[in-house]
Amino acid sequence: MKKLEQILCDTLRLKKNKLHDGLSMEKVDNWDSLKHMDLISSMEDQLKIKFNMDEILIMKDIKTIKRIISKKLKK
Repeated sequence: MKKLEQILCDTLRLKKNKLHDGLSMEKVDNWDSLKHMDLISSMEDQLKIKFNMDEILIMKDIKTIKRIISKKLKK
């Protein structure tokens, strides 16, 4: 999950100490729909996973992102 944290911080331009499970699109000023797709693309490329459309649509907070990625990495 360290790699995921780095992706989140880099893409959303957050400091690591500001990253927590309660963060969501509504709480991060620059996390708009375009930035969301940048984030999805970065996670897919760097973590070597693919998301389906349903997953992409519900990944609006850090907790959900971690849960979905955790399931994918266990496969």
